[in-house]
Amino acid sequence: MEFSGNDRFLVRRRLGQGGMGVVYEADDTERGGVVALKTLHNVDPRALYRFKAEFRTLADVAHPNLVRLGELFGDGNVWFFTMELVDGQDFLSWVRGATSTATVTMADSEVLTSPRLLPRAPTGPTPLAPGVPPPPADERRLRAALRQLAQGISALHAAQKVHRDIKPSNVMVTRAGRVVLLDFGLATDVDQPDRLDNNATIVDTTPYMAPEQTQSTTIDPETN
Repeated sequence: MEFSGNDRFLVRRRLGQGGMGVVYEADDTERGGVVALKTLHNVDPRALYRFKAEFRTLADVAHPNLVRLGELFGDGNVWFFTMELVDGQDFLSWVRGATSTATVTMADSEVLTSPRLLPRAPTGPTPLAPGVPPPPADERRLRAALRQLAQGISALHAAQKVHRDIKPSNVMVTRAGRVVLLDFGLATDVDQPDRLDNNATIVDTTPYMAPEQTQSTTIDPETN
């Protein structure tokens, strides 16, 4: 179901879609400015719980290297929350010094294109030709980006939260060099009893998860 906006939020266009919901670019007529607005696809109890949990993960955590969330709304059967719209590149494109489309990555691999850099362009970096290796990382950029990413993760751990899905596509770097960790759809409390959902399915992204997560029942910062 498409969200057409309401008295406060004027939807400009659809930006992306994932397993949980649809993300739009919208004008906030009350506070001014443009925001990313994420809606929930299916409002069943389990999905709504996860959607609220995603928002509440960062509700009380403010750090320049964690994406800034706005407000959570329930409008009849429509649930959505707002967040900052980040202009920048994905982590790998940034550290390689490549030129790519400005994107914002949301939960469930939702990819958004920012209109302020390349309006309506295809999202993500330009694919390399077959057999062409990616450019090497710029060591100075890599060190600076990793330092900021570590600071953001440390702030999250200090709030007794773990992200559970840290990977290059969930890290953006703005044109000014600010690193922003995104996508908190799988985040949870440190004292969560296990790493599995209710269907005993591993919820992390397998290529980026610590090996012990497939067997361990403990969630802690070390196995983020």
